[in-house]
Amino acid sequence: MRLLLLVFLLSISINTFAQFANGFDKQEVKSLIALCNSYTFEDLYQSDSRILPKDYSKVFTSEVIGMDNRFQVYEKNKVGVINFRGSTDKMSSWVENIYSAMIPAIGTIQLNELDIPYRFATDSSANVHSGYALAVLTMSPTILEQIKLLNNKGIYHILITGHSQGGALANLTRAYLEHLPAGLLSSQNSYKTYAFANPMVGNKEFATEYNQLFSENQTSFSIINTEDVVPYMPMHYQEEGKVFTIKRFQNWFSGEEEFSFASLGKDLFLRKFERGVTSYINGSNKLIEKGVSTAYGSIDMPEYSRDINYYQVGNVIELAPFVYPNIVRPTSDLSEKELEKLALDANAKFYKKEPNYYQHKPYNYYVGILKVYFPGEYKNLSIKYLPENL
Repeated sequence: MRLLLLVFLLSISINTFAQFANGFDKQEVKSLIALCNSYTFEDLYQSDSRILPKDYSKVFTSEVIGMDNRFQVYEKNKVGVINFRGSTDKMSSWVENIYSAMIPAIGTIQLNELDIPYRFATDSSANVHSGYALAVLTMSPTILEQIKLLNNKGIYHILITGHSQGGALANLTRAYLEHLPAGLLSSQNSYKTYAFANPMVGNKEFATEYNQLFSENQTSFSIINTEDVVPYMPMHYQEEGKVFTIKRFQNWFSGEEEFSFASLGKDLFLRKFERGVTSYINGSNKLIEKGVSTAYGSIDMPEYSRDINYYQVGNVIELAPFVYPNIVRPTSDLSEKELEKLALDANAKFYKKEPNYYQHKPYNYYVGILKVYFPGEYKNLSIKYLPENL
């Protein structure tokens, strides 16, 4: 009888661990990018029922907070999920993205004359994105409340996710939660982060510490399409060494490093004019800060850091560019020259050009992940392209 009880308890323990193990889990990735598409489907079709995984239950959707931010909470057995919404078409949402002057990762923000201390890292030279930091801090009371509610249900394993701006908030929220004062949340909580198409949130020192804490133990991942421009924002450049070196020329010729006039020109420009660019960004962000204050009542940010060099965090998982389908343009959209060619060759085809940010769309990430990790499901997927993305 004791042996049966021991086996039963052991099976429960193993099952619980299996639900939330360190490391890249393709099933988690598929489920989380589907959850990220909840916002898209609700906006486009007024329902996310077609995209949500059947084994996840949505238990909470926040009100709009701050600069048009929202998050959802899901449960699956003894695992919770915090899912941040990405950028919207509201100006305040885009202000959050371009509010990119860095502030120290440790400090105090004054909001409506109330001091809000924060810590995203322990390194005093670590800096983070002002807009995303402000968003995390304004959402933090609601986030902490929801985590405590999960804990009350016996849920201590929490996945944090988001697409685009939501992915940036996921990474920065992870850093915030892990640096909270002891006793504010249960010490039993453990976190794992999957960010999709996420812009960068901090400087080299922040990224180094973040990766040592969360990437090396395989609990933070950034899933990025190599042709998506958003994960390379805000601006950054190669900091160490010279722009032109023998090693760099060798890498170009051997193919180890892709040669790009655009990236080389950016490196040279930012290196030469770094001080001026930094002053411009910090100066313009002072104006943004005043504008943001109108939304919050009053806001007083820490002094901006003289640093504009962002670094990506998390174990980066690269996806191949998403294929844009051949869509024949109607004759009404053709130019006179194209109509002349069509008159000479009735079989001529003129295809629609891939729209801007096609490579960034959350549903394309969902389809791309199925294609790589679940080829059978991809083959049987009835909708491989959302009409609104074409």
